Amino acid sequence: MEEKETKLTEEVSENKTETPTKSNRDTFMERYRTDYPDDNAEDEEVVYGRLNERNAEYDRLKKDDDNFRKLVNEHPQYAAMFIDAGDGVNFMQSFLSRFSKDDLLAAYDDPEMAKKLADQQAEYLKSQEDSKKLKEEGDVNIQDSLRRFTEYCDKNGIDNKDATEMWGKMIDMVSDGLKGKFTDNLFDTVRKATTHDADVENARAEGELAGHNAKVQTTLAKGRDIDGIPPTFDGGQGGVVPEEKPREKVVRRNPFRGEDQEF
Repeated sequence: MEEKETKLTEEVSENKTETPTKSNRDTFMERYRTDYPDDNAEDEEVVYGRLNERNAEYDRLKKDDDNFRKLVNEHPQYAAMFIDAGDGVNFMQSFLSRFSKDDLLAAYDDPEMAKKLADQQAEYLKSQEDSKKLKEEGDVNIQDSLRRFTEYCDKNGIDNKDATEMWGKMIDMVSDGLKGKFTDNLFDTVRKATTHDADVENARAEGELAGHNAKVQTTLAKGRDIDGIPPTFDGGQGGVVPEEKPREKVVRRNPFRGEDQEF
């Protein structure tokens, strides 16, 4: 019985396929390609740029987390109100369950605190007004932008799929800009836009020079005069050495030697 169990265990061990363990690098690159499918993962500068972005984001989140921990440790009421918010309790209900009417009146009775509360209320009202104006202006601008973008796509033959992708990338850029976040992709886009006119001018000049050179070579090959280049006295073109033609040999009788001779 023991021999059969031992043999069965050995067979199972032999047939068992070990799952290869991924290295930390392979695991990271697999996650990287999933998170940033449009990036060139083979370019170290691109990868390190993303790592710097993630590190900056991590530092920001860690700072916010540290500040929040400090806040709730000094004022446990905040922690309790956040817990209420998670349970779906109305903010004002949660607030008033921890601070009485007398607490509010006492705050306004304190001149320093009253000024802070008044300034805070004035700032809130102004932000609400500015937000309303910004939203109204944004609603008008977005409609105009969509109209012009549609005309641009029609003019350049861009289909709906590519247009949707372009619009999404532009929205991402604007959103990142509002957060003060600028990526290498944005830098590349701005650089190409900035140097576009110069690149077009250089390409035009190179094309004109190449066309002129081709015209000169064609004209020389046909033996015609070229504008602006005077011909030489031997009939050749200025600045171009004419190809020497082989002289025809003439055979004549030399009367002094009594034999034929080439001249």
